[in-house]
Amino acid sequence: MIIALISTDHNNCRKCYACVRACPVKTIAIKRGLPEIIEAGCLGCGQCVLACSIGAKIVHDDSPVIQKWLSEGMKVVALVAPSYPASFHLNSGQFVAALRHLGFSGVHEVAYGAGICAGEYSKYFSGQHAKTILSTACPAVVQLVEKHFSNLIQYLAPIDSPMIIQAKIIKAVQPDAKVVFIGPCFSKNYESKDLNTGGYVDAVINFRQLGHWFDSTEIAWQELAEQSWDNPQPDLARTFPISGGLLKTSGILEDVTSMEIVVVEGARRCIEVLKAIDSGDFTPKFVDMLVCEGCVMGPGMVSDKPYMVRAHQVAKTVQQSNHSVCHQEMRQVLQELDFTRTFQAKPVLKKTYTDEQVWQTLRETGKHNIRDLINCSACGYDTCWEKAVACLQGMAEKEMCLPFLLRQVPALTSSLMDMSSKLMLSMESINFSTLTLKGTTSKINSRNQHLEALMKETNTIAKDTLELANKVLLMVSQYQFPITDKQVPQLPLAPSDIEEIRNIAAQSKLQSEKATKAFEDIASVLTRLREDSVMILEQEKAIKVVTSSLEQIVATYDQLLNIGAAMASIGRNYV
Repeated sequence: MIIALISTDHNNCRKCYACVRACPVKTIAIKRGLPEIIEAGCLGCGQCVLACSIGAKIVHDDSPVIQKWLSEGMKVVALVAPSYPASFHLNSGQFVAALRHLGFSGVHEVAYGAGICAGEYSKYFSGQHAKTILSTACPAVVQLVEKHFSNLIQYLAPIDSPMIIQAKIIKAVQPDAKVVFIGPCFSKNYESKDLNTGGYVDAVINFRQLGHWFDSTEIAWQELAEQSWDNPQPDLARTFPISGGLLKTSGILEDVTSMEIVVVEGARRCIEVLKAIDSGDFTPKFVDMLVCEGCVMGPGMVSDKPYMVRAHQVAKTVQQSNHSVCHQEMRQVLQELDFTRTFQAKPVLKKTYTDEQVWQTLRETGKHNIRDLINCSACGYDTCWEKAVACLQGMAEKEMCLPFLLRQVPALTSSLMDMSSKLMLSMESINFSTLTLKGTTSKINSRNQHLEALMKETNTIAKDTLELANKVLLMVSQYQFPITDKQVPQLPLAPSDIEEIRNIAAQSKLQSEKATKAFEDIASVLTRLREDSVMILEQEKAIKVVTSSLEQIVATYDQLLNIGAAMASIGRNYV
């Protein structure tokens, strides 16, 4: 069953790729610059959480569910990992009392289950095995083999982890109780829900989450009266979270001379050993394998102390005796329980690619030959080749390459400066065109008004001229006769008529002069209007130029965004 064990707060993420660098199996995909954990390949090792200095990685927390059970009065039993002394400044009796104060009806040491687990390993190792045995007390190791080395499942020891052993004991005695594991391991969440180990642990929280719970409860923890564990004395099994704890407790001696019995710690070292076993280059008898460098260095620990200090804090509890149950009381229960388990291959399938396909991807980031593969690891991958394969698999993006981005800086800067100049020119054109159009419009309105007045005046002159013309025609008609006889003389005009005609002629001349002047004014206005029309045409051309500039700006908008994204990528790689 896949759960969202670790997620990323994208609003808080700085896109530094620290989580990618830390992930030993590279199960973190980068989508549009943001990390996304692919649960199908996740080990639950928590290295990405430790690497994220700003706390953008969020770990699944069962605390609200547990608190709900407690508020409803349900029986809830706490199983505490033996690494607790390195996280909390409380002695064992005070720590038990603190958990009971929270409401837990029972408090058990997983170290007791670890002792039983060690006994199971001792019996299994003493049997005849022609193949290598890989320890399975670490759930992250199980996840690593099942998901990324599924062909090595046959080497996994078929033995329950201390958590599952302890949970089986509780469920056998109190089947109606809810069982909660509290420890430094995130991967225990996967183990509690695994089809082969599920049904025994109902909830999981880590020491950090328990610490937050303690902080929210107002009580003087140091003043609590000490109480006893609800399990028998674990003794040496309390060293399980220290390097080599399983071997020491089970009596299997590490052999550094023959390298047949070895302790391997750290995810990358585990991967190296599994690859060597898979290839046949390394064939040990027994490998005590831990993804963390001992459980005391688990991601859920609350401590800034180095390994040796933490290990010493745990070792000091080995001889402490504070238990309400003896081992004899548990014999009958243990005899009826089976502490073996099976495994299931869950291979993460990744498509393979030809060398040419990988080189094509490399060329997209300016890498054309072996010398260009600088393997700086800034992208989070150990080599340029691995990162190129990840790009093909959809797990990475080419913009994650810092040297590639740095080479783009001069071109990006030049493009930004060029676009800035174009924007300024376009703004100047827009401002000039706006002012010119306002002026032209004002002139046109003024000249239209002048032309309208001239047209009215011209109409009046034309009307007066028409009346004079009609009067002259009338007078002339009075002195015209039908020409029937060439010998009939026409009557001469009287002096008064001649004088009137002269007056009419004078008026006509004056009207003609007025009309001529008016027509000249009209022609002048029309000429200026024509000039204005030419001006408007020029402004239309200017507007077209501005429009074209704006269209160019819009067309380069996506380019600007890409440039900004590229510059941002460069910036965050300098963080």
